Amino acid sequence: MPGKHARRHLSQLSEFERGLIIGMKPAGWSTRRVAGQVDRSECAVRNCLEQWTRECTHARETGSGATRKTTKREDRRIVRQALVDPTVTRSTIPADVGVAFVP
Repeated sequence: MPGKHARRHLSQLSEFERGLIIGMKPAGWSTRRVAGQVDRSECAVRNCLEQWTRECTHARETGSGATRKTTKREDRRIVRQALVDPTVTRSTIPADVGVAFVP
């Protein structure tokens, strides 16, 4: 399949791949050889090993960032309001839609 390798580097390492990396490196494999075996970049292998030595875990953390202030339904209402009336301002949308949020 053309382009498969080009997209693979954008996906996250699976738990299995992380386990392989952590197992191969102490067995004496070079970073380049491990990267070739799991078909990932050397940078991804180094990052995985760095996380292992820093945190003693290979598990990914859950998503970080701010918690949602509006529901998906409220988001759709905000977008619809902006599309219906393109002259509406950012400060009047919460009052029109009935949602309180901080810009």
